[in-house]
Amino acid sequence: MRKLIVSLNLSLNGCMADPDGGLEWHHNHWSEEMARALTQQLADADTILLGRITYQAMAIHWQAGIGDNFSARQEMDFADMMRSCTKVVVSGTLANTGCWPNTVLINGDLADRVTALKQQSGKNIIVFGSGTLVDALARLGLVDEYRLWLHPVIISVGRPLFSELSANLQLMAKQAFETGVLLLCYRPV
Repeated sequence: MRKLIVSLNLSLNGCMADPDGGLEWHHNHWSEEMARALTQQLADADTILLGRITYQAMAIHWQAGIGDNFSARQEMDFADMMRSCTKVVVSGTLANTGCWPNTVLINGDLADRVTALKQQSGKNIIVFGSGTLVDALARLGLVDEYRLWLHPVIISVGRPLFSELSANLQLMAKQAFETGVLLLCYRPV
């Protein structure tokens, strides 16, 4: 069975977005070393699972092959990898996926659809951002690993990653970056 891995940026106080839904705060601590680590995460996957809002933002950003804090070569490699991966968008409102190649829509019973996806052959399935989707997947017990990029930022009012969820996690790996960001890898216990 394929692993479902969540990879997202968090502030020190557990927020994944500022009050306006913005993520600009995480760009201040991004580095080329982090870009390499993120590229490796994507290389170990062949499917990206996304909620509608994150999908629409990423499609605009990455289909053109533009990125933040990547070297020119990393930027092209990452954009090519994003285009070649299958993108699975969970949405009950999105009518079509636009022009980003290899994209499919799913709706209906999330547990059934994601379980079927995990049972397919292939590499890891990675979820970038998509807080509402991550919260639902966690509640359903479908997340195999969390890769949390903890930034040295406190957002006084923001969107927390989880709402009313209790879970025990086991630390599997950690990596510190010169910018003060920690990449913490956990699995549910």
